Amino acid sequence: MRVLFVNPAMERYTRQVAMPLGLLSIASYLQAHGHSVKIIDRTIRTERIEQELAQFRPDAVGVSVLSMKSFTDAEKVSLAAKRFGAKVIWGGMFASLDPAFVFDNIDIDFISISEGEATWLELMDTMAAGGELERIPGLCYLRDGALVYTAERPFIDLSILPPLDFTLVDVEKYLGAMYGCKKTALLYMAKGCVGNCSFCFNKTFHRQCYRMRPVETFLQEVEYLISHHGVDCIYFADELWCRNREEMLYQCNAFKQSGLRFKWGVQTRIGIFSKQDFEIMKDAGCLWIDFGVETGSPEVMKRIHKGIPYDQIEQTFRDCSAAGIITLANFIIGFPGETEAQLRETVHMASEIAATQKTFFFYMPGPGSPLYDELVSSGRYDPPKTFKAYSKVKFFYSPKPNFSEISTTDLKAVRAYFLWKGFSRKFFTKETRAYDLAKKDIADVLKQFRGHDLRFAWQLFWISAYEFTDIFFYAHCFPGVLAKYGISYRATKNKKRIIQK
Repeated sequence: MRVLFVNPAMERYTRQVAMPLGLLSIASYLQAHGHSVKIIDRTIRTERIEQELAQFRPDAVGVSVLSMKSFTDAEKVSLAAKRFGAKVIWGGMFASLDPAFVFDNIDIDFISISEGEATWLELMDTMAAGGELERIPGLCYLRDGALVYTAERPFIDLSILPPLDFTLVDVEKYLGAMYGCKKTALLYMAKGCVGNCSFCFNKTFHRQCYRMRPVETFLQEVEYLISHHGVDCIYFADELWCRNREEMLYQCNAFKQSGLRFKWGVQTRIGIFSKQDFEIMKDAGCLWIDFGVETGSPEVMKRIHKGIPYDQIEQTFRDCSAAGIITLANFIIGFPGETEAQLRETVHMASEIAATQKTFFFYMPGPGSPLYDELVSSGRYDPPKTFKAYSKVKFFYSPKPNFSEISTTDLKAVRAYFLWKGFSRKFFTKETRAYDLAKKDIADVLKQFRGHDLRFAWQLFWISAYEFTDIFFYAHCFPGVLAKYGISYRATKNKKRIIQK
């Protein structure tokens, strides 16, 4: 069978594009079993899809729908594929978590639910044999106006998957500078997470099931990227890197024994590793660690089921700093019912911890999460009903709707304050070199202009300009709001002087 996989273009996207690992894994698996595959990544370049269909002549077209930003182009690609006569199958996080919304808005054949490698192989083999596609596990489709779910498919044994075939994508388009490394590539070592956060889709999408790939397969991919593309750093795309110390030691030892020279960064949970562990990780090449702190309020942390030891948060960042590891602390503000007093607790923690970068996000209700279901069932949130309505959602820039007890102006000012600090050299000590990290963010945006058509570059310019102006305005025009939460630029200057002394 001939299978075309499409990563649709994303609206209002201002960050370095990432390698489509999900599509790459499915395509590599199908190719290893004799099917002809091709990947088109329209976040890189938006060629006429009709021309691509006519040239490749696919029997099936798979469209990856990871977020609401993809709907417009995903619809365009899918309708063109249907006119061409190909079977159209959507997959990815958003499509898997809200099939009813998808089928209410577009006429496609199937949605591949959750993990796709085994489902796609059985689907293509069955199509080739002329079998009944509706009996294949892991699918959702529409019959007589009603949603039909086939049997739930067990997760695949990751050890049977072949190494990713990087010849299916233009690797160079995805390599960016990060934290002193010139060419950073996105790879994954494991799928799933053991967390139970109420704002996350993990419990529905991954069923809280954590699975690790063979480290030999991962290192084979790293060796290819180093030898063929000069990659010097790996960014782990795992939702959770290592559940315990044993898995950490296993990977770190393998990295060192491989003889491959590369740096790496991960996302993991507070409370898993000690100071000695961070030193071991640093010795094995760890350059940075991304921690989801989410909130500084013990009450909010309990409500969102974050499940990390609150009393170890500050010590974890101190231990990483002592080991020489860059740290990123992520916070979410505007949780349902969050109060000003609880936001003050979060601001205080963010101001005190020894994280290199501190980033604030607005709470955004996402399908598949318990908190989303709670808001919808209680009538507090009425999700968009059409692709066009979703295209107007701007949770990334403003908490609308705002489910907290905090004003929208307060939330935006606090978020902008910490973001602006990340772009200002004078608010950091010489040791942190956080300004260099901020420059990386700017470079990531500017790099996207290279190799893109003029329309995309022009759109990116205006989106980036709007985002920058919005952050500047809220960071500097509401000193009274900042003072309410115990922060100000003057206070930051004084603290910096004390640190330097």
